Amino acid sequence: MFKILVIRLGAIGDVILTTPALINLKLAFPQGKITFLTREHIAPLARTFIGADEVVEFPRQGTPLQLFHMAEMLDRDTFNLIIDLHGNFRSWYLSKHLAAARKVRYQKRRWERYAAVRRGKGKRIIEPAPHTIDLYNAAVREIGGKIYASRPAINRNTLPDCPPLFSETRVTVAVAPGASYPTKKWPPERFDALINKVYNELNANLILILSGEDGNVIKSVKRFPRERVKSIVNADLTELASVLSAADLLISNDSALAHLGSAVGTPVLALFGPTHPTLGFSPRGLKDMIMQVDEYCRPCSLHGKRHCFRDQQYCFTGISADNVFEQVAHLLSSNARGEKALFVDRDGTLIKEKEFLSHSDEVEPEDKAVEAIKNARAAGFKIIVISNQSGVARGYFSESTVAEINRRLLSLFAGRGAPIDDILYCPHLPDGIIAEYAIDCDCRKPAPGMIEQACRKHNLNPFHSFVIGDKLTDNDLAAVVGARGILVRTGYGREEEAKLKNPHLIKPELIVNTLFNAVEYILKNQKR
Repeated sequence: MFKILVIRLGAIGDVILTTPALINLKLAFPQGKITFLTREHIAPLARTFIGADEVVEFPRQGTPLQLFHMAEMLDRDTFNLIIDLHGNFRSWYLSKHLAAARKVRYQKRRWERYAAVRRGKGKRIIEPAPHTIDLYNAAVREIGGKIYASRPAINRNTLPDCPPLFSETRVTVAVAPGASYPTKKWPPERFDALINKVYNELNANLILILSGEDGNVIKSVKRFPRERVKSIVNADLTELASVLSAADLLISNDSALAHLGSAVGTPVLALFGPTHPTLGFSPRGLKDMIMQVDEYCRPCSLHGKRHCFRDQQYCFTGISADNVFEQVAHLLSSNARGEKALFVDRDGTLIKEKEFLSHSDEVEPEDKAVEAIKNARAAGFKIIVISNQSGVARGYFSESTVAEINRRLLSLFAGRGAPIDDILYCPHLPDGIIAEYAIDCDCRKPAPGMIEQACRKHNLNPFHSFVIGDKLTDNDLAAVVGARGILVRTGYGREEEAKLKNPHLIKPELIVNTLFNAVEYILKNQKR
């Protein structure tokens, strides 16, 4: 067995940002077992990470003796590959101590970040900088892996169920006023003013995510009825992830919770003060936004903990409650949370597999596929067909032929009362013979290009959606975008199911006979 050790001990937000790299690593080494080493208080959340077959807990204190014992224990596993995504002394020691054929350490940009802080003391930062996720992914690329995932995503099916928090259905806003250091916290009186405006003017339910140090915010909402405001105090990370997934929007400082919101598909509005996106730690979800002001002294330190040398924190006082409320109102009015969808594979799932279908008169729906689409639409799902059409790159047929087949499909389903919202396809194949299409694209499944295009066009949220197909690449795509994957046995499905004897592949949530059965399951379990 090929064994891989990935090391990222902390902090919480940094660990969450490793999730795309873990998915990419799993897709690059489908036969490999991935062990993820992290701090013991983060380990329960890490067990929800897609791609981590095993999570090993590093002691929270991490004394030199504990470090030594951890290295001795890990060395018994005989890893083939070690990837250090932390880049500190402890991770260096562990990597150095363990025997492995190959060891890779991510490029931390330590000097570039330090230079950004130095420039922040007198010169504005204008140059773009790589995100930490991209730096983690660069380590995966260094060992030959391809990059598909570039946004945080955790396996929401492994989270505890979140009971209904409110008796009335309203738009729900989560507010997290905490941060790792006091200097990274937007002033509590501004959170107070914002919460009042959100409650009164937007008629929203409120979830306050608090630590014991955030008592000032608790006091500000005591006059609100309990059925409209819920305070979650010192909750564990998996519970917080479950709660955040139920919100329409999260407002937070530059904190771990911003990344946790991204990883469950909740749009994040993050308030950046002494820190800066150039340091590489901004939230990375499809709909995430940052609010900041262009002060000459930003960033003033790598982690935002240095006390401000000016008469006030202009990086925060320049962000008013009215400014933030205006952005919140815009995000909620435009339904930033997005709609749910079924992303359905075409050949072998929605219509019968014809081995590089090239004639529109051969389009034939799978058994009860029309009824399945009707039922899903009636339940409020958008229907998006996504398909790899490498026959174009192979020279078997042209894009005009694909368009003709798709028009026939749309007409056929619409004529039977089951309209489809959109069809997207990828004509590329790196080894194709048509030069125009023989490229390494970002749309060929399991790359997320088609789904992200559909999400932007139709305001969809992949985290509340399903990917249904007859190939494991469809399920891999679900993992990449944070959706839930279902494998059908039509088309190539039975052959693909046999591959799942490999215990280390990314597993679909469910394997069913047909698209109709998949929709039956989805509608029965919608509340999840």
